[in-house]
Amino acid sequence: MKNQKGITLMILVVTIIIMSIIVGSISFSSSSSFKMKGYYDMCADIELLDEKIAIYYVQNKSLPITAETKNIQELIENYASDNVNYNPNNSGNLHKIDLSKLENLSLSQTDYYIDEVSHTIYSATKTELEGQHYYTTPLAYKEVNLSLYK
Repeated sequence: MKNQKGITLMILVVTIIIMSIIVGSISFSSSSSFKMKGYYDMCADIELLDEKIAIYYVQNKSLPITAETKNIQELIENYASDNVNYNPNNSGNLHKIDLSKLENLSLSQTDYYIDEVSHTIYSATKTELEGQHYYTTPLAYKEVNLSLYK
């Protein structure tokens, strides 16, 4: 009789250890999934905004912006970011996008800024993924001499 109780207790301990390993691995992969979701949501928002703003710009010859502005340096300093995917063609002045001027939007967040020269869209909040901080979609920008276009 004592032998059976010992085996049952041993099976219970082994089962608890296995279950805790399974729960730990699931919770770790879930946290990674949430970070990836935030990153992909930001990228999807920026792609949609980019398309809608391009259409708006062609129709109205202006950007759909509010009076609220922010300097790109403020964005970098406020979040002490090591990677904001800074576009070297930026003027440095960001204008808040007036989402009410754009139609058919479904965004994960509503705080986005656009550079007045490069039309690069930046999120007001950082998205962290694998130790990197992102405010815009990661693109390989090429520095352009803007004086040629003035």
